[in-house]
Amino acid sequence: MIIAALASAPGKAGISVIRLSGNDTIKTVKEYLSIEEKLHEIVYNKLYLTDFLNEGEFIDQVTVAFFKEGHSYTGEESAEIFCHGSPIIVRKILEALYLEKNIREAKPGEFTEKRFMNGKMDLVQAEAVIDLINSESDAAYISSTEQLKGGLSEELKKINAMLIELMSILELELDFADEDLDFTPNDEITGKIDIAVEVINKFIQGYQKGRIFRDGIKVALVGDVNVGKSSLMNAFLKSDRVIVTDIAGTTRDVIEEKIEVNGYLLRIFDTAGIRETEDIIENEGISRSRRIIEEADIVLHVIDSTDPSEDEYAGNVIKVYNKTDLEDVIIDENSVKISCKTGSGIEELKHKIVKNVIDEELTYRPYYISNVRHLNILKETVSQLEQAKMSIQQGQNNEVVIVDMRQALDTLGEITGETTSMDIINNIFGSFCIGK
Repeated sequence: MIIAALASAPGKAGISVIRLSGNDTIKTVKEYLSIEEKLHEIVYNKLYLTDFLNEGEFIDQVTVAFFKEGHSYTGEESAEIFCHGSPIIVRKILEALYLEKNIREAKPGEFTEKRFMNGKMDLVQAEAVIDLINSESDAAYISSTEQLKGGLSEELKKINAMLIELMSILELELDFADEDLDFTPNDEITGKIDIAVEVINKFIQGYQKGRIFRDGIKVALVGDVNVGKSSLMNAFLKSDRVIVTDIAGTTRDVIEEKIEVNGYLLRIFDTAGIRETEDIIENEGISRSRRIIEEADIVLHVIDSTDPSEDEYAGNVIKVYNKTDLEDVIIDENSVKISCKTGSGIEELKHKIVKNVIDEELTYRPYYISNVRHLNILKETVSQLEQAKMSIQQGQNNEVVIVDMRQALDTLGEITGETTSMDIINNIFGSFCIGK
């Protein structure tokens, strides 16, 4: 069965791309084209300028490329049709193709799933594809492209090799248990397990930075009512996104907007002013504000310089003294003076946010995992390795320890897809868009 779908973004564009993959793709597609080459004369990876016809009726002038099995995105015989980017043209071409008995619409992520199933990429790289499509900053782009190139996969292979070496030692000793040989001391085996756990924990610890690379820095604007939180949001965005008035409690819900600073995405949350109130709607906004504060990577405590607040917030906090055009203040190194009215101090504050959270250049590390699925699998792997270590310390024979090690190895394989269930694989690719 051949699958087909629009591979470019829907809507009007200069060009739209329709992708097909499966056995007999070239023979089937060629029936709709005006090119004269016989099937065996088709040159792969060449663009053909031709007409797309449906039962002799002209639909569009297109360019078409054919790809040989084993040398296409999916690993199957494939074709890509580049037509004018009109939704009507795309619809007419796809309708004509779907009338063929051996062509159906591709499911979400099915092209990439075929690439994975045909051994063209592992599951980490496949997940990097959707991360790349969704990237909103240089940091997210760098993270996803490095994983797509196999940077994380190579590091995971090293861990995998460490575990296989451990299992080999244990299995070899099991095979020669009746022989009078000197075996590897238990403390040396547990020491090797400790090394493997230490390496995996490095990845677990790198999750926080990996998440920031992919999803951005969560910034919460907090403080009393009317100190200028919404004005600061507007200053960040350089637009009047949030309503600003002198009336206390104007902001009643959490408002999120995004900007990019030094290559990182800043997800800025303007929160309702924290105060005692009997207003039901405002109280709900305050409750949501408290949740955002707990989840934030950094909190900007906005303070009115003409009437400084004594409130304190826990965590990574920058005190932001606003209205310094009206009243100057003395600040410490973890504070910033700004004026939302004049714009002074805003750029300094942006850079300080990134420095306080990242404190390094925009450099990606392979152990910066960003996927919570990977995080949970690594934690489970560590737990199983610790169980293997405990089994050794309790004097269990190698058969028991090998079972523990095998579980750890199989669990780790779920990241790259070597031991992942089809339900999980289908769920991952089901989150992709149609055509990818």
